[in-house]
Amino acid sequence: MANRLANWFQTEREKMRELTAQEKAQYVWSYYHLWIIGITAFLAISIFLTVRITTAVKEEWLYGMFANTMANAGNGSELWKDFTEFSGLDLTEKRVEFNAEAYFDYLKNQAKGNDYYNAFVALTDGGILDFITMETPSLEALAQSGRLTDLNLERCQELRDRYADRLVYFHGVEGDIPVGFDISDSLLVTRYGLYKDSCAIGIGARSEKMDTIALFMRFILEEK
Repeated sequence: MANRLANWFQTEREKMRELTAQEKAQYVWSYYHLWIIGITAFLAISIFLTVRITTAVKEEWLYGMFANTMANAGNGSELWKDFTEFSGLDLTEKRVEFNAEAYFDYLKNQAKGNDYYNAFVALTDGGILDFITMETPSLEALAQSGRLTDLNLERCQELRDRYADRLVYFHGVEGDIPVGFDISDSLLVTRYGLYKDSCAIGIGARSEKMDTIALFMRFILEEK
């Protein structure tokens, strides 16, 4: 492998030896622009997440991602204001972060090459993301990524028992695994218009904030 890379580098260097600076730039862009764009996007996401994690408040009461919606559901939105008021959470102590700027579908080539999906992966693997909402079929497919919590786990028992009639499943070779809850009749659809028809919520694979997630569920389902 090392020899192949060395030979490739030597060949490319010989090709450009006789070129002017402008011709070299044109050559690199013509043959490697997709790599340049991909690497630039990856670095931009990495830098953004690094800065956010290292400079922002270290913890949130709740971090939610509302994927595949054109509705205003981010920080400061009506949804955000209504929930933070309902919850009574002290925002001077920790933050409530709502992210409504993600657009990807795991049903389409497992979202490969999608920067929004890459951001979802980084947030989930970093233990930041607590829940994600999207259309029900898309959420069920997203479970293949391994980044949704298996609701059979002990830490999910209270939520699983409370909303047993709402469970949605990933249908794998080892059987059906509950990976989310159907919230198609929730305020996300009926009041805030995030989705038109089906809607489901899944819990980030590394989230431990079951109490706050339960609070959000009570809010969108208009429970006391």
